[in-house]
Amino acid sequence: MITVEEAKELVSKNVTVLGSEIIPISESLGRVLAQDVYSKIDIPGFPQSAMDGYAVNADGNIKKGDLFKVIGEVQAGDTKNHSVKPGEATRIFTGAPLPKGANTIVIQEIVTVNDDFITVEKEVSLEANVRDRGEQIMSGDTGLQSGTEITPAGIGFLAMMGYDQVKVIKKPVIYLVVTGNELIQPGHDLKFGQIYESNSVALVSAFSNYGFEVAKVHFVKDNYEHTNETLRKVIEKADIVIASGGISVGDYDYVGAALGDLCVDEIFYKVKQKPGKPLFFATKDDTLIFALPGNPASALTGFYQYVLPAANKSCGKGFLGLKTGFLKLNQPYIKKGTRAQFLKGFVTDTGVEILDGQSSAMMHTYAISNALIYIPWDKENTAEGENVLVYFL
Repeated sequence: MITVEEAKELVSKNVTVLGSEIIPISESLGRVLAQDVYSKIDIPGFPQSAMDGYAVNADGNIKKGDLFKVIGEVQAGDTKNHSVKPGEATRIFTGAPLPKGANTIVIQEIVTVNDDFITVEKEVSLEANVRDRGEQIMSGDTGLQSGTEITPAGIGFLAMMGYDQVKVIKKPVIYLVVTGNELIQPGHDLKFGQIYESNSVALVSAFSNYGFEVAKVHFVKDNYEHTNETLRKVIEKADIVIASGGISVGDYDYVGAALGDLCVDEIFYKVKQKPGKPLFFATKDDTLIFALPGNPASALTGFYQYVLPAANKSCGKGFLGLKTGFLKLNQPYIKKGTRAQFLKGFVTDTGVEILDGQSSAMMHTYAISNALIYIPWDKENTAEGENVLVYFL
């Protein structure tokens, strides 16, 4: 078996960043730019007011008591060519273009209005509250660089630069194959020996939570021919294939055998971890294939630790999974065996505590946890108050 760290390195090495596509900026949130974006215009495209007040033509810094004659008004969006002469002012509003000759904005809070004149009550520096043309960016300058993840502010900036579409790295096409004769969909009556299937909805929701969509979920009985044919079809269509269950060594675990007969390139099988030891990773051409254990906690842990970083890297975000940090452990812990452990935990004001119910079949503990606590394979005793690596859920 390989270690968790070795497994992650091997997954990362085998991820290929996908190609690009052009999409509307309204659909680009969370996507990664596939090329540099250059501004189509100067921003702002004209000298404009940064405040509500008066645009004045002054011959230097304005002193307390200076008087200006108000000759008009300019609103934001006004397309007329206004002008002011020395000693004159125009009522102006935020974002409005400066009249020709105006060089300073005196904010409305520091003037006294008397008929057609304003008196300035405080000193004002020349060119105060004026946004120069191209102050934010000039036409042709780089606005956002290739590889930038697009945020809400990024979408706004793209629109300001004149873009309604943008070239981004594609998202992976993802297929999920769930195996098991004992699995029944919720909403149906259970017979003796059957259980409700939960891995598909948990994994689809996990993908969705991080901005990915599963194209289709296939449910397969424990039958070799059906397993083989389903995997063959989805591998041809997908960038990422996830198989849930059927990867262990039982007589009816057919996923491993089917993948072998499909001539996938096995990268590793079994990781020195708990839960989720029987984890399989392979490639076929540029398709990534993960076979996760069928136990629900094992499958979800495998997703967080290996599948999510791979999906992120494929769309240009780098091999990034859950956010991590170091917190003090609220109780001592003795690890049995030599496998690394991902323990369901709960972050508190004083650190992080290990929850009861760590079985790979138990989802109740996962459902109320907000962190995974990582104990390395070669760490046996962890003292209370000792810092541990935490993956935040």
